[in-house]
Amino acid sequence: ADENYAREIMQLFTVGLVKLHDDGTPMRDADSGEPVPTYDNDDIVDFARAWTGFDYARARTNLHDVPGAAFTDPMRVRAQWRDRLPKTALDGGYIGDTYPLCDELPPRHWLRKGATFEFTGEVSIEGDTLDDAAPTDAAGRRGRLAPATDGSS
Repeated sequence: ADENYAREIMQLFTVGLVKLHDDGTPMRDADSGEPVPTYDNDDIVDFARAWTGFDYARARTNLHDVPGAAFTDPMRVRAQWRDRLPKTALDGGYIGDTYPLCDELPPRHWLRKGATFEFTGEVSIEGDTLDDAAPTDAAGRRGRLAPATDGSS
């Protein structure tokens, strides 16, 4: 796992080096008066494990001779490379603790009565097999159904 990447993400792009009050002033330790750090090395190690399993996208024949083309497409996740162990969250517990496990959900919960879906206008990766059955929008374009994101499902 790349601990430098995890450290840079936390330090520069997310939580920073010290915990802050809502007004932006640093929180201080009651005993020492020193700023309270947002993370320690154990957190860095755990967060680095969350970034495992990524690989370069497959080469495309229309770009294989273009310099830098290997970095054109997003990286893909290789499940067999992922660290599957739980990762601790910064303030206790584990990342994802607030979400139910898949085996804790009722079977086919996304099809339950009252679930709502929105038309995204995208086509499925399965091709025409499933797209022929997909609903059409007002312009007659076929797409797929995706769970509604407004919290109504």
